[in-house]
Amino acid sequence: MTTSSARARGPGADAAGADGAGAVAAEAEPREGVQRPGRSTSIDAAGIAVLAMAVGGLAAGLLLGWTELLTVGIVSGLVAVGAAGFLLGRSELEVSVTVLDGHVVAGTPGTAVVRVRNVSRRPRRPGVAEVALGGRVQSIAIPRLEAGAETELPVTLPAVGRGVLTVGPATVVRRDPLGLARREIVRSETSRLYVHPVTVDLPVEAPGLLRDLEGVATGDPAASDMSFQALRAYLPGDDRRHIHWKSTAKTGTFLVRQFEQTRRSHVIVLQSTSPDDYDSPEEFELGVSVAASIALRLLRDRTAVSVYAGLPERRSRPGADDPAAARGHAGRRPSDGRRGTGMRGATERTAGLLRSHSRLPLLDDLSGVQPQPGSAGVATAARRVAETVADVSSLFLVAGSTVSARQWRAAASHLPRGVEVVAVVARPEATPTLVRIDSVRITRVGYLDDLGRALTRTAAL
Repeated sequence: MTTSSARARGPGADAAGADGAGAVAAEAEPREGVQRPGRSTSIDAAGIAVLAMAVGGLAAGLLLGWTELLTVGIVSGLVAVGAAGFLLGRSELEVSVTVLDGHVVAGTPGTAVVRVRNVSRRPRRPGVAEVALGGRVQSIAIPRLEAGAETELPVTLPAVGRGVLTVGPATVVRRDPLGLARREIVRSETSRLYVHPVTVDLPVEAPGLLRDLEGVATGDPAASDMSFQALRAYLPGDDRRHIHWKSTAKTGTFLVRQFEQTRRSHVIVLQSTSPDDYDSPEEFELGVSVAASIALRLLRDRTAVSVYAGLPERRSRPGADDPAAARGHAGRRPSDGRRGTGMRGATERTAGLLRSHSRLPLLDDLSGVQPQPGSAGVATAARRVAETVADVSSLFLVAGSTVSARQWRAAASHLPRGVEVVAVVARPEATPTLVRIDSVRITRVGYLDDLGRALTRTAAL
C-alpha cells in the first residue's frame, strides 16, 4: 500500500508529511518528491470582467456623473466582494492519498483512496478536491464533514502503458457560486504507481535458463575440478590422489584423471536503449517485455542474473553499491533494494544496472526504462559488459529491427570464447525467424507469446 499525507491548519500554517510518504514498496525508490502545501488564487475570465465593470463603472460614473454607470460599478463591486467572501475563511483538513496497489501490469487500472478528515471544531461545507494522476487531473466532490468526521473517496487510476505514474498531490479547491474565482490549497504529497511491463512464462529448456548446481563445463582442461574429462598419462608434479588405479593396473602405465574447468552460470540480459536500434515505440515496449520475461525466468530458477538497460559504465560515487553485489547474483549477497546504500567502503556502482536480486525491484526498475537519445547501440553496450563483468556465461541481447546482422556479429565478437550469445529482435506482428551468424544466434519475435517457442528452437541451433 502506498500512502502520502499532509496536514494544514488554516492560512499560513505548515504541513508535515506522514512517515513513509511516497514509498511504493520497501524495495522500491525510497521516496517521491515531497510536495509542500501551497496556496494560489486565480480569477477566471468572468471574474476579470466583473472587476473591470466595477472599476470602470465607478470611475466613469464619478467622473461623468452618470448614475447608470455608477450603479453598474457598485453592483459589480458588491458581486466581486461577495465572491471573494466565499474564498476566505479558515479551513482545517487532513488529506492523504493512498494507492491500494502500488504495482500493476500495463493495461490494468489501479485504485487509490483519498482520505479527508475535518480536524477543526466546526463543520466543513461541501467542496471539491483535485488529484493529479500523471498528466491529467481528476476532480472529486468532498461532502459536508462535521467536526472530527472523516470520509474516504475512491479514485480509479487509468489503465495506462508501462511507466511510473505520479499520483498526487491532492489539491482542495474553493470556488464562489458564480464561478468568478478559485482558491487552490495543496494538501498532500505525491506517490508513485509502478506500471510493470507485460511478461510471459518461459520454458526452462531455453538456452541459458539452466539450473546448474555443480557448475557449467567450459571446455578448458584443469588439474582438479568437478567435471571429469578424460584419462591421460602421469606427468611429474601431478597429484597422486588423481591416479586412476584400475586403469593403471590394466595398462601398466600410471594414468591420472583430467578435469574440465567449471563455472557458475551468470547470465546477462542487456537491452539497448538507443532509439536508433528501434523502428517504433512499439518495438521498444516489446523489447522491454522480452527482457523482463527472460530475467524473471532466470530469477525463478535461482540463476545468477544481471539486467542492464543501456550502456553499462563505471561511476565513482561515495557509498554506492558494491560492484559484486550490484551484479545481482542470486543467492550471493542480497541487496536491500535501495540505490546508493551498499556495503561500507564501496566507492563505485555500475550505471545502467537494474536491481535484479528479486522480482519486484526488477519490475519496478523496468517500469521506468525509456529510450535514451544519443546512447550507444548494442555493439558498444556488449563491449562494455565484457569489460565490466568478468564471469559471463550467457548473454541475451534485446533490440529492435533496425540492428543489422553486422552489428549483432560485432556485439558478439567482444565476448570471451565460450559465452553463449542470443540476440532477440523485437518486431511486432513479425513472423518468428531463427538464424545463426558466426557465434551469435538471432531470433526474431513478433508477439510476446512466441518468445518461449523461439528460445526453445534457439537451444537446438
